[in-house]
Amino acid sequence: MRALLLLPLLLAACVAPPPGSLGGCDGRIQLRNASPVAVEQLYVSAAGPADWGRDQLSPGTLSSGAARDVVARPGLNAVRVVFVNGRAVEMAGLDVCATPVLTVQPNGLQASR
Repeated sequence: MRALLLLPLLLAACVAPPPGSLGGCDGRIQLRNASPVAVEQLYVSAAGPADWGRDQLSPGTLSSGAARDVVARPGLNAVRVVFVNGRAVEMAGLDVCATPVLTVQPNGLQASR
């Protein structure tokens, strides 16, 4: 009898969405450049360094102090930012649904809400 009572809970757990992908997440990220150097390229990939895909800023750059919305696959992603001077920074495990704001700092990337 108890097993029948627990069955709906077990079934609900099996079909529950993964963490960070709850209702309404479209994968939109706001990229903010708080560094003194312009950003030339942005790559966001669920596959990470194995397949960065296309440059999300092309054509164009993101100047210091500017912000721009980009879209990625909802869930966990890796991010690579390349500055106009050729220096690059990366972040693995960015959950774009839980932390949709990505700030480019002088020494790295910071994800927030």
